[in-house]
Amino acid sequence: MLFGCGKGPEVQAPSAAPALLSGIAVQYFDPAARPQDDFYKHINGKWLADTEIPPDKGSYGTFMMLRDEAEAKLHTIIDDLQKSVDASDPDQQKIADLYASFMDERALDGLGIKPLAGEFAKIDALKDKKEIAGLIAHLNEISVTAPFSPAVHQDARDSTKYVFDLEQDGLGMPDRDYYLADDDKMKQARAHYAEHVQKMLELAGDKAATANARDIVALETQLAKIQWTKVELRNPIKTYNKVEFSKLAGIAPSIDWSRYLTDTGVQGKTDYLVVGEPTYLRGLDQLLQKTPLSTWKTYFRWHLLSDFAPYLSKPFVDEHFAFYGTALRGIPQNRPRWKRGISLVENSIGEALGKMYVARYFPPESKARMDGLVKNLLAAYSADINTLDWMSAET
Repeated sequence: MLFGCGKGPEVQAPSAAPALLSGIAVQYFDPAARPQDDFYKHINGKWLADTEIPPDKGSYGTFMMLRDEAEAKLHTIIDDLQKSVDASDPDQQKIADLYASFMDERALDGLGIKPLAGEFAKIDALKDKKEIAGLIAHLNEISVTAPFSPAVHQDARDSTKYVFDLEQDGLGMPDRDYYLADDDKMKQARAHYAEHVQKMLELAGDKAATANARDIVALETQLAKIQWTKVELRNPIKTYNKVEFSKLAGIAPSIDWSRYLTDTGVQGKTDYLVVGEPTYLRGLDQLLQKTPLSTWKTYFRWHLLSDFAPYLSKPFVDEHFAFYGTALRGIPQNRPRWKRGISLVENSIGEALGKMYVARYFPPESKARMDGLVKNLLAAYSADINTLDWMSAET
């Protein structure tokens, strides 16, 4: 407050603007580490010393903290929907129903693998290798691992168009090196994976689980051998191979491309695609020819089971996490079920859930603040770029 001279009335000072902070969290600095000796430790030393990685995460940092905060808000939204939904918004009922069905662990435990019965029947119904193309199209559609996977995105050589492309796929472990590298870490991963595949098949009631697990790992190893390395995949020229539909048979004649393109809904909408790794498709064609249909069916059944395991009964959930969470990533504890439920809704009906999030937690003044931040960034970039002596005005 400010006071006038003499006996005049008290005068209110204008409200002070909130202090502007740099955003640099100096409380995590370690002054004992000189910046010229170890800048990373100087900036992050106290954070590293005092912060524990939560047991359900493989790493932790500010972005994870923001993610946790947003996840808690999404939880509040979905919890409210469990009590009441707006009948005029059908998406709200979908969100509420999906989340509730996932959270009903008792019902899922009673079902075992029954929810996959129809999909297993599709695989079992294969009578000829030519039918594999149609099955792969279906597995692509329901996000189940298959020997190749499609993507639709802007054409790397013409951003005014979208392109359909095919990429190598089909492995149960993260990369070809897990199957082929000779170091101890990868050898250990292979041993864990073989045990995991067998355990999962046994849980599913497979009486030949040991032999089938061996066949699955062997087939995936053959796929790994023909796949491109990470270094090759980083080459944007080498991985851009425009192929007309009519020429696909020349690359991999054993695959019924007409069936695949029809079942994926691409046929008739374009006449070409981009093949990321042509030699992989050629190798896959040979692998299709020499591998018995029964082995391919076992392989497809395995990936269907594995990819849907997080949504099945608890034994499948636990075994899936034991390998992919703990053995591969060193994470000791699975995320709480409600967090996994939130992720399922986000991945399935994310646009609708995001709309509700914005309505509740992103008011107009927050949007205005972000717009201002972006404008300031652009102005700073412009001031910097305009002073570059090696860049012309036209550039």
